[in-house]
Amino acid sequence: MPTYINAKTINVQNHPPIIDVRSPDEFLQEHIAGSQNIPLNQIAQATEQLKGLEQVIISCRSGNRAGQACNQLEQLGLSNLLLLEGGIEGWKQAGYATVKQPNRFSIMQQVQLTVGTMILLGTFFKPLWILAVMAGVGMLMAGLTNTCMLATLLGKLPWNKHITNAGCKL
Repeated sequence: MPTYINAKTINVQNHPPIIDVRSPDEFLQEHIAGSQNIPLNQIAQATEQLKGLEQVIISCRSGNRAGQACNQLEQLGLSNLLLLEGGIEGWKQAGYATVKQPNRFSIMQQVQLTVGTMILLGTFFKPLWILAVMAGVGMLMAGLTNTCMLATLLGKLPWNKHITNAGCKL
């Protein structure tokens, strides 16, 4: 069972390293200054790196994924873990600043905007009906396979090059 730490009790100038287990896309949108991003699906591979630290704070958006990460790491023998109560939301509620990348749509928002546009165009402009069908089939396949080809394709666009995990899995 990890030890919970409230953001209000953290010395912002001198605190243990903070590991953020959200997706790279979420991390880029907003994160705690100085934190390191190790996505939840990669946290087990960081065990050796984290063993060398006296203490480490595990964070996510609200605390759920951080709790999962702590459970995984504890099963692998780590006991130096502090779980940030409320995640980055708790950090902000304590009055601490975060690093934000302004005016950027996440991959999921880009998927939603693209699919919505395809459906509207296909519905209101009858010659483009195939767009609505393609959107429906794409979303059906994304739901069945838990992957999203559109998100992968959008991730290859120049403004998304910095995102290393452009899939729909969160």
